[in-house]
Amino acid sequence: MTNVLVLLLPVVAGMALLQRRRLYAVIGMAVFSLLLSAVYLLAAAPDVAITEAAIGAALVTFIYVLALRKTGRLVVAASEVPGLIQREGKETSGLEWVILQRLAHVLGLDLVVRFVPTEEIAPMVLRGEADIGAGGLIGSDVEGDVLVAPYPLPTARFRVSGPTGCVPVDPAAPDHPTGYLADLVAAVRKGQPTVTTLDLARLLALSRYDLTAYRVDRLEGSPEYAFLVSKRNPNAHARLVMLIDELHSSGRLDRLIGRFIG
Repeated sequence: MTNVLVLLLPVVAGMALLQRRRLYAVIGMAVFSLLLSAVYLLAAAPDVAITEAAIGAALVTFIYVLALRKTGRLVVAASEVPGLIQREGKETSGLEWVILQRLAHVLGLDLVVRFVPTEEIAPMVLRGEADIGAGGLIGSDVEGDVLVAPYPLPTARFRVSGPTGCVPVDPAAPDHPTGYLADLVAAVRKGQPTVTTLDLARLLALSRYDLTAYRVDRLEGSPEYAFLVSKRNPNAHARLVMLIDELHSSGRLDRLIGRFIG
């Protein structure tokens, strides 16, 4: 029995060292400590076995887990944009979501997304409350002490204004709609006056409703979507830029764009 456990030790240690996820590596080392405790116990050294189990498997693992609660996550602040990043029930989907998942895997971190209004994204990244900002952000609009990681998906700005005439109220329009673009959707469905500037993805989402009474003007410029990255995390920025380049050069990014954007 002792020989079997001794042979398992290097196997478990190797598996722990090869894990991308830090939490899995910590769990692997905890298992290693428990196996080592069993070896000490079978070798008639119960005092050493108890010490190894208490310190190596319990205390050290607990300290690592506490540390990973702060360092083992990739926190993303995002606004919902159909096709880019959006909630579908309990799941999240979209082009940016797939890219962020791949990045989290490369970094060995757990991906955590916090959906917030667009205007709150950059301040959260600046304050260090989020590592990355996502959700239909346009790189040329970004100001402040943050890093920008654009990806080759052209967009445009559109100004929606109106209505241009008398519009009857849609009786089916809810008084308090919920979900993406709720306030703007409610105004459009009721024919209420509004002036707003939208990117292409948001305009496509709003176009599912009747915009015939509204004027839609395309503004000058050919911007691209981008991620914001905190300057506190240059490694994440470098890895993200590298990942986007790899996806683009391999053609996988174009396939993802066709899948989510059409």
